[in-house]
Amino acid sequence: MDPEETLEKVLADAKKIGLDLKDKIIDYRQINHAYDFHSLEPGHQQLRPAQNTPVDGLILAGDYTKQPYFSTMEGAAYSGIKAAMLIR
Repeated sequence: MDPEETLEKVLADAKKIGLDLKDKIIDYRQINHAYDFHSLEPGHQQLRPAQNTPVDGLILAGDYTKQPYFSTMEGAAYSGIKAAMLIR
């Protein structure tokens, strides 16, 4: 899918669970290649989004978010724990 089509699907799915994101998207991009992921070199951690977002009810989890591990299953699990702590 092209990025615009993907965004429309994400917006529709979010609306199904009660999140109206249409006017809240500041920027987006679609990851299609391994080269699009954030570099693991020093100085690139600030590019990773935090688990908490300014959108009510939207919390992120995944190895791409801010967490101390590289893009691994451990990083994804740690990120999920951080996201779960925000839900409490």
